[in-house]
This record gives sequence, structure tokens and C-alpha cells, in this order.
Amino acid sequence: MPNLFHSERIIRVEQLDSTNLHALQLIKDTNPSGGTVVMALNQTEGRGQQTNAWESESGKNLTISLILRPDFIKAQDQFQVSMIVSLGVKDYLDTYSEDVSVKWPNDIYVSDKKIAGILIEQSIMGAYLSHSVCGIGLNINQKRFLSDAPNPISLHMLTNETYDLEKELIKLLASIENRYFQLLNGKGYELKDDYLKAMFWMKEEHTFKDEEGQFKGQIVGISEFGQLLIQDEEKVVRTYNFKEVSFIR
Repeated sequence: MPNLFHSERIIRVEQLDSTNLHALQLIKDTNPSGGTVVMALNQTEGRGQQTNAWESESGKNLTISLILRPDFIKAQDQFQVSMIVSLGVKDYLDTYSEDVSVKWPNDIYVSDKKIAGILIEQSIMGAYLSHSVCGIGLNINQKRFLSDAPNPISLHMLTNETYDLEKELIKLLASIENRYFQLLNGKGYELKDDYLKAMFWMKEEHTFKDEEGQFKGQIVGISEFGQLLIQDEEKVVRTYNFKEVSFIR
């Protein structure tokens, strides 16, 4: 089976406002094949989920967007793309650090500190996905963070090593590719099992907050559509879409 990511499909740009926006424009203009990667050394307006910003010092981190063509995934199963990418990033980080987890839906944490954020934008055609643009901000060599983000960390801060971004990019893409083919080869059940095992705060007692206020509960899994399931103290399982619940402590 041919590789998904080829070196000739990596588009390197010195500076961009947003790799996701650039990737989406490429899809409109040139319709690139799946496996195309947009990489920016400096991203001036990196986006997180919804209106959140992503801080990244120029030339220090991996700021990339992947263009995927997962037309074998049904629209109702589109959370599988989130699982592919988040687990791929986790697999990559597992080779450097322990206690790597996925904070639902797809932030990557080491212990209680955030090392990567993922923004996925999907397009649907009929009953299936047409394309997915998967933006990844992964902190590699940054030593200080100036924004008011509460808990950032980088690979350098974990290991006190400095990394070659090109080499780390290839390792990261290989990890994501392995997860992509895991699903393509009909092993979606294994993908979900691995995602559940990787979840931050899974089956631990914690405090959450929704539109009704704070409550104590345990994350017990995700729905078939990727929604977060939290069982409260009354043993009622609450279902949340993204941004409908906050992790407090």
C-alpha cells in the first residue's frame, strides 16, 4: 500500500497567517491530493478551536495542516478523523515522554500540561466525508510562553533537548499515517478502544462545569458520534458536544 505522506507533498512556507486557511484555499485553487502537508515556520494567526488563538514562537515548533481525503468515512463517523490525528500525535510523543493523554476532543497533554492542539475542519459530500483539513500545533523547542494560556509545555521543556523540526515532522507524519491505515484497514474498533484508553481524566472523579453550573462526575466514554459522556454523582450520564462543558479540576 502506498504511503499517505510523501516528501514531495510537503509544502513549506516561511510565514502564514494560518496553515489551515492556506490548506483550505489550496483545496479551492488546485484540489491537491490527500496526504498534502502545509508547514509554516512562522504562523502569525494560528487558530485553536472556535475563537481560541494558538501561540507559537517562530521557527521553534511544528505548525502544520494535513489535507486528507477520507472518503471511506461516513459523515456520521467523522469523529474518527479526530481520533486518527490525536492518537497519531500521542503515539509520536509516547516515544519521548510518559503520561501523554488526549483531552477530549483532541488536545494533547503531558500530565496536566498542554503540548499540542488540533483543529479539524471537515467537508461532507453526500453521506461521506469529502476532505479533512487537520491543523496541528505541536510545541517542540519553545522555552517560554507569553500568552495567558494556563498550562503550556514543549518537548524541549520536558527533555532539555533541542530537536530538528524536519526530522520530527517525518516521525510525526509516520505516526499519524499508521493510525490512518489502521482505520482504512477496517480496525476502527481498535482505534476507538485506544482513544478511550488515552483519554485525559478517564474514569476519575473531577469537577466539571456546564450551562447549569459545576458538578462532580467521571468521564465514562464517548458516544457513537464522538460526544463526551460524563456520569454525575446521581449516576446520570450527561452527553456533551464541544464547548458545552469545561474541565475545572
